[in-house]
Amino acid sequence: MEAIRQLFKLFCGTCCCCCDYSESYVSINGRRYSIRKLLGEGSFSFIYLVQLVGSVTSSNGLSGGGWYALKRIRCPFGNIESISAALKEVDNYKRFQSPYVVPLVDSQVAQERDGSKTVFVLLPYFPLGSLQDSTSRNLLNGTFISESECVRIMIGIARGLRCLHDPSSRSQDSEPSQEQDAVSMSYSDEAALLLEDTPLELDILSSAHTLNSSSYAHRDMKPSNILFSSDGLPVISDLGSCSKADLTVTTRAQLNELQEWVLEHCTLQYTAPELLDVTLNTSVGTKVDIWSLGCTCYFMLFGISPFEREEQVSGASLKYAICTGKFSFPQQHRYSSRLIHLIKTCLQVDPAARPDINDLLTSLQELQVS
Repeated sequence: MEAIRQLFKLFCGTCCCCCDYSESYVSINGRRYSIRKLLGEGSFSFIYLVQLVGSVTSSNGLSGGGWYALKRIRCPFGNIESISAALKEVDNYKRFQSPYVVPLVDSQVAQERDGSKTVFVLLPYFPLGSLQDSTSRNLLNGTFISESECVRIMIGIARGLRCLHDPSSRSQDSEPSQEQDAVSMSYSDEAALLLEDTPLELDILSSAHTLNSSSYAHRDMKPSNILFSSDGLPVISDLGSCSKADLTVTTRAQLNELQEWVLEHCTLQYTAPELLDVTLNTSVGTKVDIWSLGCTCYFMLFGISPFEREEQVSGASLKYAICTGKFSFPQQHRYSSRLIHLIKTCLQVDPAARPDINDLLTSLQELQVS
């Protein structure tokens, strides 16, 4: 318990929270939230389950009742890259307005006493959990996802990815609601003041106010980053790795930087080969997400990613299996040849041989009605 109290002392910092777990609060842009529990953590971030103070808890204790997921990102003093990455993540949640992509509820930048900055990102809470959770439950219960349900989920994920990949489609899925616009925070005067001593100030702040027509890639698509809304829609989450899609590596420095970035931000078993075996004068685009989506579909069906299974079956190293496209399907399974073929098309080593997101979505919709 003492460790928990100390954790919340660190978390509360300048946010007027008391150290007792049951009475910990944080204020974001004038709204006060009660911190209920720790949901997860990363190298420089924590995610908490919080409830808006004064909201009424519904009968099931979670759905409704002003429950949110609060991501706290600590940016050490002098680390310009960390504050840049945090604000770009906030920007991503605001950029993609779709029911299939997690939206931003609110955000705030706080200056800490030691000179560091903390970025608070308030997001919807999804009590139904992730695709990773539901597939793990199937494994524990000895059950299998039906083909129709798999295709339905894949269509939803593909619609979310289309919002990232194809800027012309962003108005087709959804427009931001008046409520979301009222709550979401544009970069405030406070944020501008906190960033005025960094060379990234103009680049970061101006990007939030300009109409963006670029293609973006998620680059860390995986089952744990697919959440389910209360009505069962799959929702793409964790946009911290999302950035402009078209990337050309022309120098050794860029090559080294990309390799380090992949190690830090990507999950190996879902990472496309062009991100693992980068060479000079090559380009990386949106097709990395198509590969990851193929791996995710395979995981839904069989409870393991294709290249982890290959590692178990043949003893090949995971990276070698990915870079050579070496994988197989269980001999006995219950799924159609068309769905299996769709996975194979996504897992082509050559990105040019994979479908783009619009072609993939069309194939999935055809599979749904067949």
